[in-house]
Amino acid sequence: MLSRVANSLYWMSRNAERAENNARILDVQLLQMLEASDEELVRDSDWKLIFDICASSEIMTQLKSLPSYEESQLIDFLALAQSNSNSVASCLGIARENARVSRDHVTDDYWESWNSCYLALQQMEGQHHTVKEVRQFLDHVKTTSLISQGIIESTMSRGVAYQIIKIGKWLERAEKIARILNVVCERTRERALEAQAEDYFYWLSALRMTNGYEAYLKANPPKMDPKMVLSFLISDKTFPRSIIYCLDHVRDAVNELESGKVSHYSWELFAKLDQLRTDFDEVHIDEWNSDEMMDFLNHFQDGCNEIGHIFSKTYYLIDPAIQQSGNYQSQTLTMEGLTSMKYKIEHTNIFEYETIVDQSMNTIRLKPRTDECQRLLSYRADITPASLTKEHVDIWGNSVETFFIAEHHQHLEVKATSIVSIQKSPFIHRIDYSPEMNAIFHSQLFSEHYLAFLSNTAYTYLSVDQMKQVDRELGVMSNPVQYAIDVMEYMHDHFSYDGESTTVSTKGTESFDLMKGVCQDITHVMLGILRNKQIPARYVSGYLYVGENSALIGDAASHAWVEVMVPGIGWVGLDPTNNVEALENHIRVGVGRDYNDVSPVQGVYRGGSQNLDVKVSVSLLDQ
Repeated sequence: MLSRVANSLYWMSRNAERAENNARILDVQLLQMLEASDEELVRDSDWKLIFDICASSEIMTQLKSLPSYEESQLIDFLALAQSNSNSVASCLGIARENARVSRDHVTDDYWESWNSCYLALQQMEGQHHTVKEVRQFLDHVKTTSLISQGIIESTMSRGVAYQIIKIGKWLERAEKIARILNVVCERTRERALEAQAEDYFYWLSALRMTNGYEAYLKANPPKMDPKMVLSFLISDKTFPRSIIYCLDHVRDAVNELESGKVSHYSWELFAKLDQLRTDFDEVHIDEWNSDEMMDFLNHFQDGCNEIGHIFSKTYYLIDPAIQQSGNYQSQTLTMEGLTSMKYKIEHTNIFEYETIVDQSMNTIRLKPRTDECQRLLSYRADITPASLTKEHVDIWGNSVETFFIAEHHQHLEVKATSIVSIQKSPFIHRIDYSPEMNAIFHSQLFSEHYLAFLSNTAYTYLSVDQMKQVDRELGVMSNPVQYAIDVMEYMHDHFSYDGESTTVSTKGTESFDLMKGVCQDITHVMLGILRNKQIPARYVSGYLYVGENSALIGDAASHAWVEVMVPGIGWVGLDPTNNVEALENHIRVGVGRDYNDVSPVQGVYRGGSQNLDVKVSVSLLDQ
């Protein structure tokens, strides 16, 4: 599984859990507003409690200082405000977006449950809502979360995707419970941890916010004893919302992910989990006062944050922007490095023949791919004169359409219109080339499996003298990942983009001598260099979105770049024409050994010569 997919699954799970937790916390507050007899207590004390858990009391103070302040603004900020990255609506949106990106790894039922909830939220935008309507929305979010968890448990195989989802869920839950207890302890810190009548609602709230009220009453006497509540929510190994239960399940999921083995890259994660687990052996709830309990909970929250960072580093996930609204992590849709784009592509090939032709047999490769990072949303091929197409998938996994025109014609137009969505993040520069990866790279199985992308073709062949020239510039290869990056930079620095110096049939040796050409030529030469070093590399054909005021080159027609097989991780795209990693603005259509495997249009006909006009338009769509 690519790390980008793992990243989406991880943050999908964390934000789904966070949406449910924050919805429940706010719902408890709204319910207690109806039950409380002292309105001032609710407004000044309980709202501060909620904001300390879900945002910060400073934000609450800012909202209350507004000239037009109303209590409904506090509710909207926590429930619906898109400006608050931890509002229920924001977390719902992030969970739904990540579920969309990783739909190939979750069931349709899971996607539909969150998408339906999101669509219900969209209908609420721009309207004033009563407390009752907000509570209905919060109930919808809580129910959706519980249903989606049931879907995962009953429909997903216990593979990598499942374990990553579990890690995100349990880590988020443990962190939130610790934060709730920490804030409640702070509220009662001036009194010893003993039952106080005025503290009753605080500890009742803690149980309700963690969905543990009923379970607590079944296991304990019907009274809100602080030490009993803390013991239940921290140390009860049978309650699925206690901190120790969550931590144990994070450890179990990581263990399953690693097949029970501690490797050099995962030892730090195991060590931190084991350290946190050991800390629980020294918890003395009966003896500690509020300050000691808060120190422990603060330490645990810091540990959860550290585990999140170590997990991201270990599995090459995106390092999220940390929102300092408390001590917990938050992934937002606009965080640096994670970008989701939707494009409309129109690719038109117009053939004008000097004489009337017939018996035209053609194949087209214009349909964008669907994979872990790119999803094809719609596709249509219009052919004039009209002709039916027959589609098949070639040996490289590309969609190929074939059509035949028997009638006489002097004009042929093929127009393909596609809409795709792409989510990618910078990746290759963060890879730490490990001994395990090196062992895979030098294994016979690796070479045999990617033999097709290790063998040079007529397009990618380079002479011995040409390779010696490259070696003088780049030196000896020790790390194939870094070497691929170095080759990309070498190509960009030494080759000039020139659309007049080469043709579609120009070979790599010719392009190398010229030191110029188009993206096809530059890609062929880079493939030749990498394959000479036994680095599996393949040709990618697609489109490039450059936008406005961009220095990128290659949007006038189809674009080409290289994908390198990184041992143990997967294919990673490098664009030597622009000296960049192929990210969310690179739209993939076909892959193969060279241009000949992915040519957009190929065909034969009976008749005279032809002229070809190609038009490509790539436009960015609103999400």
